[in-house]
Amino acid sequence: MEIVLIRHGQPEWMPNNIYTKNPGLTDLGKIQSQKSSSVFQKNDIDELWVSPLKRAQETFTPFKEKGVAKSTYIYEWLQEMQDDEEEALYGKSSEEIMAFFEKRNSQSFEEWTVGNHGKYMEKFSKNIVSNLEIELEKRGIVSLDTKFDRRFDLSKSNIEKLMIISHAGTMSVLLSYFLNMPLYAWTWRKFLPRHTGHTTFKSTEISNGHFFRLKEFNNVSFMDSDEEQTY
Repeated sequence: MEIVLIRHGQPEWMPNNIYTKNPGLTDLGKIQSQKSSSVFQKNDIDELWVSPLKRAQETFTPFKEKGVAKSTYIYEWLQEMQDDEEEALYGKSSEEIMAFFEKRNSQSFEEWTVGNHGKYMEKFSKNIVSNLEIELEKRGIVSLDTKFDRRFDLSKSNIEKLMIISHAGTMSVLLSYFLNMPLYAWTWRKFLPRHTGHTTFKSTEISNGHFFRLKEFNNVSFMDSDEEQTY
């Protein structure tokens, strides 16, 4: 089985220098999405799951137009993390936004963990994992244990290729889950997926089950220049 994770294209966060909630894509973001979809053919993917947020939906548009997936599902739980402090930033200027994130991102790991964002990340990740496991089990994909790695039973799986278009924070949870890696409040900064880059897992059978290994990470080889490769 293969699972392809794709982050949305470059979003237009600051139209008129004001931080906006639920932005769409920039012109570059739309180009990135078109090129990202160009790698796939019609019906290459059994199922495509996508976040309902505008930037993810606009990234999904060329995939939909090409008929890349046989079936598509929009899931609320794939939305990006957004704690109370981040909610309060909407409508503020770029200078205020930069000051906030510079301060937060310079915290120690201990401060980040016990702070507002760290506590929020716990709830955010638990919500994603619980809903993810529900949807996977519906398709015959069952997480058995995590004694050595996360072991799955795929014997009753009814899909071979799954694509998920979401966000950096959401992807950090998905990456940590499938690869059985620790998840912290700053994990999304460690992975830092590129806009519309492809990160692919492939299952391997071992020890009476299957494990997912990382086949490719942040693949943007479909881009024509460094300028098109953004974070």
